[in-house]
Amino acid sequence: METPTPDPHSGAVLDERYVLGERLRSDASGSAYAAHDRATGTTVVVTVLHPWLVGEASAVHAFRGRAQHLEAVSHPGLPRFLDHGRDGDRVYAVNEYLRGETLGDVLGGAAPLYGPHEALTVIASVLEALDAAHAQGIVHGALTPERVVVGEHGAAGITGFPLLFDAAEDEAPDTRTDVRAVGLLLHALITGERVAFDEVRPLRPSALVDSLPLDLDMLVANATDPNPRYRPRDAGQYLTLVEQVTRSLPRPLEEGGTDATRPIPIAAAAPPAPPRTPFRRRLPVLAAAVLLVAALFAVGWALLPEEPEVTLPDLTGVGAEEAEDRLESLGLGLEVRFRDTYDDTVEPGGVAASDPGPGAVLARGEAVLLSLSIGPRHAVVPDVVGGTEHEARNLLREAGFTRIDVVQEHSAEQMPGTVLATEPAVGEEGDREEEVVIRVSEGILVPALDGMTEEDAVDALTRVGLVAVVAEEHHETVEEGQVSGQNPEPGSILPEEGEVEVTVSTGPEPEEEEEDEEPSESPSDTERTDDDRDEESDGGGSDNGDNGNGNNGGGGGGGGGGGDAAPSCSAPAWSSGTIYQEGDRVSHNGREYESRWWNQDNEPGSGALWGPWSDRGRC
Repeated sequence: METPTPDPHSGAVLDERYVLGERLRSDASGSAYAAHDRATGTTVVVTVLHPWLVGEASAVHAFRGRAQHLEAVSHPGLPRFLDHGRDGDRVYAVNEYLRGETLGDVLGGAAPLYGPHEALTVIASVLEALDAAHAQGIVHGALTPERVVVGEHGAAGITGFPLLFDAAEDEAPDTRTDVRAVGLLLHALITGERVAFDEVRPLRPSALVDSLPLDLDMLVANATDPNPRYRPRDAGQYLTLVEQVTRSLPRPLEEGGTDATRPIPIAAAAPPAPPRTPFRRRLPVLAAAVLLVAALFAVGWALLPEEPEVTLPDLTGVGAEEAEDRLESLGLGLEVRFRDTYDDTVEPGGVAASDPGPGAVLARGEAVLLSLSIGPRHAVVPDVVGGTEHEARNLLREAGFTRIDVVQEHSAEQMPGTVLATEPAVGEEGDREEEVVIRVSEGILVPALDGMTEEDAVDALTRVGLVAVVAEEHHETVEEGQVSGQNPEPGSILPEEGEVEVTVSTGPEPEEEEEDEEPSESPSDTERTDDDRDEESDGGGSDNGDNGNGNNGGGGGGGGGGGDAAPSCSAPAWSSGTIYQEGDRVSHNGREYESRWWNQDNEPGSGALWGPWSDRGRC
């Protein structure tokens, strides 16, 4: 029987404060341990850089730099990063320990799966936390069900932020990496199927779960597209789609409904404390200890030299890092803690106040609490009326409002998805601790129809209150009778009874057979119908010498050759190498396309359903 190799860090004490316990996980940045913080008496997570990386200055710098960056992020769904440092040959970072059931535990058990509403509640909570990180330029990069902790009412916390990424990877993770991870998480919560991050097959939850709303297929397909360009750009954009779908779903039944599948996990209680020795047995030992300590204290006090008196400087307006450096330079080993506070005068990130206050006499090892400004508590509500819901959310978040509620209202004048009003009103001051209500013109979310039969697509649109306009078209790869395209695209918002153009494949275009007919058997020009001549014309004339002036015999249609003109588009032709911004329109192969986002060298009509070009129809 082999003896397991002892963990090199378990049981170690870092800087005489953090006692390392059980190892939780390992990744490219190091190993994470549950640890006891002697100073606060709490359980924390300490990530220790791998020993073989400690000698690389660049790795140490990147590790500590990311820890500092994470210390500046604050959100209820993210663990606070509390500390970082170096003790000998151990480089480490400390963050909060989140208690609760992980989604990895949920998916590994035998309990029923989540219903649509419950799953979207958890996913929205994950995206809100990720959005706070993305807004600070921070990606997670390694999000899995084991790193999502769910508490009461579906509130989710995200753990396990890597402090270094694997240098061997071809590309560094970005915000779209996190979006794909959340899409895979949504798929797993609904279906119970865990899909590897690098798997490229299309995911359709409705193929595994009966009676599942098709909008969930759209959400999963949108986020998990193998090509990152076709995914929502960040957590905030994906959150908008999730919230739209959540509002469009029918409310779950209180009893026996499809969502009554699995109770949302509740945060686990703290582990039980070890049994304690009865007080009466400890009393003699305690008494002796007290006497010994008193004696030693008296002797030590007499021998120690009197320390000079040190007062706390005024740190108002100073940045957090500079304030910490100033306090460290006092040489008293002060314990510096931080908290956020509103302040009308100090710029965000600066020290607004300290406890104790400036001028206080400091003792060795004393704790100093610095309150960092996050700006004024009240801010002016920006002008978001007339824009889209997504634009309104971004502007409100930039202004400091994080609690945003959306109410849909009928409007005969405005397109669906348009912001009608806000509470408080635009231009008024709002409390950043209170909710801002956005009133949005209601509409219906267009479902994804790609790959459905014509009958299923018409039924899907009818059920949500939309009208299908079916057109047939040859398609080289889509099977006959299945949907090969739609306009507008999935995720668009239309008014009730809005029309959706559904293109159904009639299979590949048949090969033309050569006709071997005698010229004398062809009908004369005077016997041909206008339609016959239209089909034979090619935009500017016929083979018999007509130059478009209508002088050739039998040409009863005036100038232009009597036939349909070649497709003419007002938008400029698509050009390889040109950079296109969001909203730019181009023409290509007789159709007009609109750019969904910045793109270059992506030929219109050749990408996936969620590609950078939106097909606006023939032109």
